[in-house]
Amino acid sequence: MAVLQTNELLKENLSRKTGLHRLTDEETEAIKNVVLEAALDVIALCDENGIPYMLGGGSALGAVRHGGFIPWDDDIDLNIPRKYITQLIHAIENRYPDKYYIEAPLYTEGYLSSFIQVHRRNTVFQEYMNQKKENCGIKLDIFIIENTYNNAVYRAWHGIGVQAGLFFLSCYRMYAWRDEFKKLAEGNRKASVIMFVKRCIGVLFACNPMGLYRSVQKKMAQCTDEKSEYITIPSGRNHFFGELYQRETFMQTQKVEFEGHMLCVTSDYKNYLTRLYGDYMEIPPEEKREHHVLYDLKLPGEYVAPKLLDKQQIQQVLTGMLDDFVAYCQRHGLRYYLVGGTLLGAVRHQGFIPWDDDIDVGMPRKDYERFLELVNQEPVSEHLQAISGEKGTLSNPYCELIHTGTHLERNSSQYIREKCQVLHLFLDIFPQDGWPEDEKEAARLFRKMKKMRYMIQNARAKIGKGTSPGHIIAKMPIVLLMRCVGYQRIIDKMDRIARRYDYDRSKYVGAITYGIYGVGERCLHDEVVAFTNVTFEGKQYCAPGCYDRYLRQIFGDYMVLPPAEKRVDHKMKVWAEFDV
Repeated sequence: MAVLQTNELLKENLSRKTGLHRLTDEETEAIKNVVLEAALDVIALCDENGIPYMLGGGSALGAVRHGGFIPWDDDIDLNIPRKYITQLIHAIENRYPDKYYIEAPLYTEGYLSSFIQVHRRNTVFQEYMNQKKENCGIKLDIFIIENTYNNAVYRAWHGIGVQAGLFFLSCYRMYAWRDEFKKLAEGNRKASVIMFVKRCIGVLFACNPMGLYRSVQKKMAQCTDEKSEYITIPSGRNHFFGELYQRETFMQTQKVEFEGHMLCVTSDYKNYLTRLYGDYMEIPPEEKREHHVLYDLKLPGEYVAPKLLDKQQIQQVLTGMLDDFVAYCQRHGLRYYLVGGTLLGAVRHQGFIPWDDDIDVGMPRKDYERFLELVNQEPVSEHLQAISGEKGTLSNPYCELIHTGTHLERNSSQYIREKCQVLHLFLDIFPQDGWPEDEKEAARLFRKMKKMRYMIQNARAKIGKGTSPGHIIAKMPIVLLMRCVGYQRIIDKMDRIARRYDYDRSKYVGAITYGIYGVGERCLHDEVVAFTNVTFEGKQYCAPGCYDRYLRQIFGDYMVLPPAEKRVDHKMKVWAEFDV
């Protein structure tokens, strides 16, 4: 497994990838000040609560060799025994709820690392593209000191299990973040080969990555003997066997100077640093010095974390997006009209359905395609971006107008591939096409489109995700097949079929490619284009002239509220980077 290690590649080679932000000396010094403050705050809590700690890794090296930070380094590592971790987490959260937030194994949902990170709130230290800015602040790392067995056989078995588990976790992360790592490895053959092999191994755990993670964490903490002869730091630089020490000598500490403060290191620091770095007093050449290269950096005072919006605020932002879209259509002479739940809300509630959290509009195909061409040169507004299946920027056969100043999470995302997810608040724009006059032909067309939407659904699906183990196994062959076909080919075919029925020459019109209500979407063309206005959130918007017939075909007696259990939304959490 050593030949497949990527830590050094990422730190020394791939981290220098062009296009990322290389820290300036001034930025590095500013980061050091933030990290040192965090370390001193945590160390003070350790002293107050009788929690043993010591500087670890590069921080211990910096203390011994430089009396502080390694000049080109910008982080601090602490080593703390597992026995005290929960106590320390609670102490930090109780003392500093507005200053720090913590990510820890089996404590933070979705967290897949084996050490603890104490982040400074309202800062950004974005090392990977898939990190959310609100979850990657300037940080202090805490590595867990684990007990291990006196018996050599048990100890070896413990170590093999831990190191294998950590390796498999590394492979899964390489698979889960494959798009980013592929980009980083471009031009580096060794890195590309290693990452390809690790991705192939990682996909084996895609069915249940959190199960793997829990088993690894359980294995690391397996030995509960607080007086065992040996301890280890398996999440450290040299992993389980490379950081295996005798408790009696390693856990004794002495204080050394670190940036003007006297902080603890192991009294056995010569052995510790030699095992980690060899001749640790020798300054490494420039090409061996690790540097952080970031996607984004925000120091204290430069960043305000996005605010979680409530339902009313989400609807308020959506209404503003609709106004910008309508103004754009009017400016360019484009036809649009409210459809679906938005039209229902306008007629029944004169605004949003109270529990709804999206907006649906329709555009005749010619207007829709002209809109997609126009927004390439003239965006709807500064923060509104159009993505669509036709342009290959959306994995569904319609357009979404997204607000780039927002970020969202939704429950369905756990089943959808990362590259297929829309992570911004959106307004749906559905192309409207002609429908066949013959009812049987119309029914056949709906079934064909429904089948292709199901194919897209499977092409977008994550492998190993489903409502039950049986469902996961049953759908895997179709998911793999549809991945090979690709959702773009399916979208293109749906559009070709839909274009056979010209909107302005057909007797019946409606949504076809995403007409989820089937023939209920099908209305007489002349009745639809006798456009009228309806009130929505205090303003007038265009609606099909036959909105009553349309709503009855889709919703039945639409003026009657559905039972409480059917009043559902998209289960979204939305954050905004601006005041609402």
